[in-house]
Amino acid sequence: MFDLFSSELRRKAFHLTGSLIPIVYYFLDRETALIGLSIINAVLLLIEWLRLKGKIEMPKVLLRPHENKQVAAYIYFQAAALISVLVFDKTIAIAALLMLAFGDTASGLAGSMIKGGDIRNHDTKKIVIKPLPIMATMFVVCLMTGLALLSLPLAKDMVYLSLPVYIAGAAGATLGDAIPLRIYGRPVDDNLMIPLLSGVFMSVVRVF
Repeated sequence: MFDLFSSELRRKAFHLTGSLIPIVYYFLDRETALIGLSIINAVLLLIEWLRLKGKIEMPKVLLRPHENKQVAAYIYFQAAALISVLVFDKTIAIAALLMLAFGDTASGLAGSMIKGGDIRNHDTKKIVIKPLPIMATMFVVCLMTGLALLSLPLAKDMVYLSLPVYIAGAAGATLGDAIPLRIYGRPVDDNLMIPLLSGVFMSVVRVF
């Protein structure tokens, strides 16, 4: 268990660097952020194509075993960032991406310490939900992220979001992390689902 936790800790330390995206976005306008993320996505897609073709190697600490021959999680993370900035209000996009960076890190570390915590290891087509303690960890960390944003001074192009909106975002992020979605039998990476569900939930509650 310690080896699994240690390995997950190294991966999630890198995962946390993804929080720089919403932090930098805080200081940028939407158009500049979209241009920057588009360039980053294009470069990473090229690198990923070369990796999958065996032309280059990435540090093993960045990859899970099943990612050796599949698209790695960091590609989904960057794609989620680009989509979030494109479709959501700036405040919602920042909140959703921070919930991904912090919440998924906490969920991964909790999962490495709980038996059956990594539902991606289940070789089944049935829906397997993460254990309740992991879901609770994810929700609490995401909610704390929302609470922190409540006290953050807003940039001129941001809008105020109420506590219920952040609660909804935490719930959406938790669902995106806990329930593995499959499309045509292929799993959808949680790095994509977490911010998108969180953003959708926040957008809907904000309207009402």
